[in-house]
Amino acid sequence: MLNRQGVIKKIGNWFSDTGLFPFFREVFSNPATVGAAWPSSKRLAEALARQVPLDPKGVVVELGPGTGMITEALLERGIPAEKIIAIERSEALVKHLRKKFPQVTIIHGDAMHLADLLGQDASTLAAIVSSLPLRSLPRTIVEGLSKELEKVMKKESVFIQFTYHWKKEYPGLTLKLVRNLGKIVWWNFPPARVDVFHIE
Repeated sequence: MLNRQGVIKKIGNWFSDTGLFPFFREVFSNPATVGAAWPSSKRLAEALARQVPLDPKGVVVELGPGTGMITEALLERGIPAEKIIAIERSEALVKHLRKKFPQVTIIHGDAMHLADLLGQDASTLAAIVSSLPLRSLPRTIVEGLSKELEKVMKKESVFIQFTYHWKKEYPGLTLKLVRNLGKIVWWNFPPARVDVFHIE
């Protein structure tokens, strides 16, 4: 039988192992850059992962992996760990991700420097899966990210983004993208839409 202190320790360990502790710390310190009060659900993660080609010819880049729910969904879909590159700006979440996914390349950095962070891997980009809150970030940031996407995306690349907003447009995303799919994931809290784009 666990005493009160043991229960508290067990709960603390669970929060640490799942990445919820660093996630909520990031929510409180940088709410605009997180854009959500709770990590993505498994249903949403699976819906995003399903849009990635099963046999990608190049790398699959994840922007803002957070606690790793989407990273896990990508692996469960069958995307090889060596083809996944996750870019996370929170140092605490990077530590969590590297511990949880030792075979995946986890880069501590900002998507505003995407081309430099990817280096030679940018030449084989198959897909980008983004959890970045493009609607809550300042327009100048989104415009900067758009320029980075323009540097790395190819005609055959796919850009996958989710949003909680009902509007189809992403203000500041100046890159000419063609929206191929918009799928609502009702079993997420709150419900989210998965958008899939190709470069025009």
